Amino acid sequence: MNPLDYLQLQLRLEGKEVINGKLLRQVEIVTDEEVPLVLLAQLADHKIVIYFDETLQPKLHSELTKQIYNISFPTINPLLDFLKAQNISIEVGYYKTYLFPPRFADSSITDVVCYSKHDPKIQTFGFDGFAEKIYAIEQDGKIVSACVSTRENKFCGEAWVYTDPEYRNRGFAKKVIGAWATELISTGKIPFYSHKIENIASANLANRLALQPVFEEIVISYVNV
Repeated sequence: MNPLDYLQLQLRLEGKEVINGKLLRQVEIVTDEEVPLVLLAQLADHKIVIYFDETLQPKLHSELTKQIYNISFPTINPLLDFLKAQNISIEVGYYKTYLFPPRFADSSITDVVCYSKHDPKIQTFGFDGFAEKIYAIEQDGKIVSACVSTRENKFCGEAWVYTDPEYRNRGFAKKVIGAWATELISTGKIPFYSHKIENIASANLANRLALQPVFEEIVISYVNV
């Protein structure tokens, strides 16, 4: 698969699909995130792709397309200035997504346990609102670090990992996400790991796992006022 295929797989994981090569539409409600006004992505092969909300008015779509030529990813100030000049309230998110190395298997997961989301300890930790299986480490009688699929379908899943602040810097996050990814890969699914670009701790975790960057994306969304 090429990087564009992975981007579109992740979009499908969010219940969105690409139509006519450049438009996005919601086809399934699997998240509370709406279709963004504009999504710009830079792929690992350096290709830039841009998608627009399919419901955009033709005039605005045309003007936005013109503004795209004035930007150089990830610097998109001309596009943001144009939107603000149109009195369109927006918010911007910048994310980086990774793949796990081929034949990934973490050998340091012996103390990771697979829990059900119905387990009282998982409920106390706050991870009962996601997928059925949660991969976690218990210390002092409580869950202190866990990883779960925040979204998952028959093709792929995306990780959500959290460690209690009192138990950080012990390698727990690396272990639980390694266990989660190993299980997904064993079932033939692709595990994705993503984080906001400013989240240095998550970026460091990706480096420790030797993950492979596959794309970065800037998501420009409407803000309802």
